[in-house]
Amino acid sequence: MKRMAVVLSGCGVYDGSEITEAAGVVIALSQAGWQAAFFAPDRDQMHVVDHAKGQQAGESRNMLSESARIARGDIKPLSLLEAGDFDALIFPGGFGAAKNLTRFVELGPAATLFPDVSRVVNAFMQAGKPVAALCAAPLVLGLAARDAGLNGVRITFGHEEEGRDMIAALQAWGQQHEEKPVSEACVDAERKFISVPAYMYGAATPAQVFAACQSAVAAVDQLLVGKFA
Repeated sequence: MKRMAVVLSGCGVYDGSEITEAAGVVIALSQAGWQAAFFAPDRDQMHVVDHAKGQQAGESRNMLSESARIARGDIKPLSLLEAGDFDALIFPGGFGAAKNLTRFVELGPAATLFPDVSRVVNAFMQAGKPVAALCAAPLVLGLAARDAGLNGVRITFGHEEEGRDMIAALQAWGQQHEEKPVSEACVDAERKFISVPAYMYGAATPAQVFAACQSAVAAVDQLLVGKFA
């Protein structure tokens, strides 16, 4: 059975992984005959947001513990993820992908990847294995491409109106943004990067977001059999 590493960044759109995207990815993987394994950084989130009030809460939460809610407890620290054990890697979105996996919210175009995230993405890149990301998580792809000295890597955040700052940063990093509808995958076959807008479209329906998850998984499958080569 094909094995996908799913990297989460907490639990909840404003400070962690977007739950509809995370669950949608898991269902799409199951439909396509994949086995999913969950990982998350074992460190505190950037901050905690009270999702009912839409404001920051005065507490701290651990990403691994919070992500375990989505993974039904079956999750490991990101430090234990080895590219050799999996066929591909995927990052559901949510603001947590920007806040907890990168330093984009703090530093904008000067952002960096957190070291544990950089290690994992680089390992999959070096092994020539697909890496997929949804919503805000393609920031991880853009930063990894920049750090690897790549230029012109094709990545999408959807459309300019809702992803303006991310698109500007991506272009500053020397990469190419492609506008895509909510559920259409952008595939850079040479670098084996896949990105899908999903909830970058704020008005997207849950059905459209699930279709985006299916598109991401389908694109990974197509890359593995050389369809985009």
